[in-house]
Amino acid sequence: MSLDGMDSTVRSKEKLMIGTRNRILYGLIYAEKMPLNLLAERLDVSTHELHKWCFKGELPDPEVREKLSEYFDLPEQILFWESEH
Repeated sequence: MSLDGMDSTVRSKEKLMIGTRNRILYGLIYAEKMPLNLLAERLDVSTHELHKWCFKGELPDPEVREKLSEYFDLPEQILFWESEH
């Protein structure tokens, strides 16, 4: 089972990677073993917003990007390298 409750079969993993626009951010979240709902709570955003950043490649507001940058101890340019600019 993945962090967002999806089935973790090989087929679903392939679909997840194809559909993920920001694999860097999702990979970091996955590596932390942080459920999306808990990270959303820490950032004071909805899980829907997190999905948009990871899977649609959208950029969060600047203050949220800063929080994520501090949480992962990485510059925004790395966290959102694959995102729409």
